[in-house]
Amino acid sequence: MSHTRLSAVAAGPRQGVRTVISRLQPQLLSAALRHLRDSEHLASEAGGFSLDQAYHLAGFAPECARKATIPRSTFHRAIGHGVGASSEIALEATLALDPVARRYRLTGWASDFPTLAGWSEQARYEPTGTRKPEEVASLLDESRRIVDRIAATLWADGMIPGDFTW
Repeated sequence: MSHTRLSAVAAGPRQGVRTVISRLQPQLLSAALRHLRDSEHLASEAGGFSLDQAYHLAGFAPECARKATIPRSTFHRAIGHGVGASSEIALEATLALDPVARRYRLTGWASDFPTLAGWSEQARYEPTGTRKPEEVASLLDESRRIVDRIAATLWADGMIPGDFTW
């Protein structure tokens, strides 16, 4: 599989957008993109239609993308993997300390992305054959929309290093 590199960032970060990123932020965005690509492959004929594994992995992509917008990992554990009420509380606390991150629309995902809201990292323990193609396709679509939106906004804000491998 070929990867492209972004050789230059646009004219520079927008006013009011932080210009210093943590070492972890690009790693988290890279993980989000990798989880999404891998889950899309697993859900395909080439990936053997491994729907349960595709479903399990797809839910991690939005989580990693969301955490890629937050420069301090202090709150990552509290935010957790899901999009439920406890994650929302931790996110609100994080956004109160880092109002720039609010720009990335990190809250309210449970209502905007209902399939993702039903996802849990506990899916890894489900018996094979639990997930149906429509459910996996819906989660992949929601995850792709989230990850693409966050990646594009981080790029537009000058938050992605020029040597980042997409």
